[in-house]
Amino acid sequence: MAKNTKNIGYETVAKTRNNGKFASPNHTPLAGTLGVRLPVDLDEWVVVEAKRRGCTKNELIREAVRFFSQHQAS
Repeated sequence: MAKNTKNIGYETVAKTRNNGKFASPNHTPLAGTLGVRLPVDLDEWVVVEAKRRGCTKNELIREAVRFFSQHQAS
């Protein structure tokens, strides 16, 4: 008989030091959610680039916005 794997993820999270509460991997607090609709070609690039870098789409987009904010002309 196959092992029931339905609650493995929940059990793993519940054993964390935060007792199952979400903990952001970021060192700075995050603001609310921001929904952005991208053109298909740009979204495809984000997916490929995030996979290449081994990060999430959110992490890649945060990095891009941070880079832009630090390098914009005054």
